[in-house]
Amino acid sequence: MQRRTVLAWPLALAAAGCEASDGRPETRRSSFDDDAAFRFDPRFFEKKRSPGANDWLGRFQERGQSFFNYVTGDPVRPTERRRTLVLQPIGPWSERHRRVLEALVEFMSIFFGTPARLAADLPLPPTGFRTWDTGSGPKPQYQTGVLLDKVLAPRLPDDAVACLGVTMADLFPSPSWNYVFGEASFERRVGIYSLVRYTPEFEGEPDCPAARGLLLRRSCKALAHETGHMFSMAHCPFFECMMNGSNTLDELDRSPGWFCPVCLRKLHWNLGFGLAERYRKLAGFYRRHGLADWAAWMDGRLALVQPMVASR
Repeated sequence: MQRRTVLAWPLALAAAGCEASDGRPETRRSSFDDDAAFRFDPRFFEKKRSPGANDWLGRFQERGQSFFNYVTGDPVRPTERRRTLVLQPIGPWSERHRRVLEALVEFMSIFFGTPARLAADLPLPPTGFRTWDTGSGPKPQYQTGVLLDKVLAPRLPDDAVACLGVTMADLFPSPSWNYVFGEASFERRVGIYSLVRYTPEFEGEPDCPAARGLLLRRSCKALAHETGHMFSMAHCPFFECMMNGSNTLDELDRSPGWFCPVCLRKLHWNLGFGLAERYRKLAGFYRRHGLADWAAWMDGRLALVQPMVASR
């Protein structure tokens, strides 16, 4: 039986185990296991705030996943053959939104320290959709199961550790649902995510630089979070973190643009990227795309971590 997880809200994704791949590289011990780079530092990381009644942790009690439980839980890891994060566009994209999509490919490659690429566009399927009034008039809305089963799974690239379908079409999982932001089938390494509800025009608001920045922020958070799940990472209840569950767009907007020490340590152990170089590249990416506050945070972390790296 195939397991799927439906995203009822932007990041409302329960952690599910993924099938391990053959040919997994040997476990790598992080050179930073006992370093202060991975410890709580009040200048940079904030403990998880008490949730409101409508926040994710206000509705769902989660104990969290320790580093020990992660590394001993047979997490999904890249293999020699499957090492690439593939973003698969589905349906039409405006020139403005395609620039966001291209930026997301660069972001994913830097954030996860692994190759990422944009696949050739695929059309939306001719079946598996309905007409739905999203609040701004009737629009087509596509069923996630059809996109997973008929579009993505049969075309899983041979080099993909995960294939993330992205679309500007609105989504629904079953007739009883109004919409979802996405759905994933972890065993098959595929997921489908819609960015359309992150855009100002979906709410009838004008396009402007601030709205474009918000679209990129939300999209980076969503794809980093979902890819974290693809690497078997659970929601984080320990710190303010990109791996926090989110129950609303407001809660998503309140979350930071980085992984906390617990989640970063998991990712570093799994993927083995250079920590200082990652901070440097992320700071550059954020600065080029007008996310000055995120860039400044990365600069601060780099200033703390780089002397530790140089002294080793």
